[in-house]
Amino acid sequence: MSQKDPRSQPVPVKASAVFLSAGNRFSMEDCAVVNEEKRIFVIADGFGGPQPGATAAKTSCEAVQGFLCREAGDEDATLPFVLKSYFSLAGNVLFNSLVHANRKVQALNKGKGVHERGGASVLAGFMDDDLLALANVGACSAWLFRDGKSRELVTPRTLGRLQDPFAEGAQIDPTLQVPLSAVGIKDDLEPEIFEVRVRPGDWLIFMTDGLPAAIREKLLRLQIDSAGALAGDSCQSALKLLKAAEAETGTLTDNTGVALVIF
Repeated sequence: MSQKDPRSQPVPVKASAVFLSAGNRFSMEDCAVVNEEKRIFVIADGFGGPQPGATAAKTSCEAVQGFLCREAGDEDATLPFVLKSYFSLAGNVLFNSLVHANRKVQALNKGKGVHERGGASVLAGFMDDDLLALANVGACSAWLFRDGKSRELVTPRTLGRLQDPFAEGAQIDPTLQVPLSAVGIKDDLEPEIFEVRVRPGDWLIFMTDGLPAAIREKLLRLQIDSAGALAGDSCQSALKLLKAAEAETGTLTDNTGVALVIF
């Protein structure tokens, strides 16, 4: 494992918020979990139908959180699983948390017909001091807002991104928003790990593919306009913005999940 930077300092989570909307769909298959105390953030975009998709998303979020709560901080915890020397301890434990979630969802699918099985795109984050480790499988995305600028931290693995790596969100044909890998489908899951250091004042946005780019840009503008405001007030303003988008006909056309974390 990579060595921990002795200069690292804890960056506290000041506030967080979760927004879930069915959009114009008749069922909800997205799920999100934020555990401020343990600094665990998970979002999942389920598929397979109302019941299988929702169950796969919920099971994935709970499995990742449960694994991280048990194993985080234990340098020997990943040894029975996968241990990669080029990831931090946080990255290794996070990698294995998605492998664990995959096994959980596969167990739910065992013995079921093809139209009864669920799966989920999953994006999970875990903090160790100022180091944010991210594990990504499928179509979810993470953005970091800092000083009025935004950067995409992961690349969603979808058919649309494969055909056009510059496309994002609403620019991609909805029929191509198909995850190339997902929790619950195959044994050989290989989560992509990204690691980045965060700073006080950063906003971390996890989202499923239902959030339009225009709404994400409004959230970025909100960060700029709320400079100096209390983090809790900023979270409430973000939720108000998202609920207004939900109420506007034709804006959220798909299930939408957003987890906002302010440092």
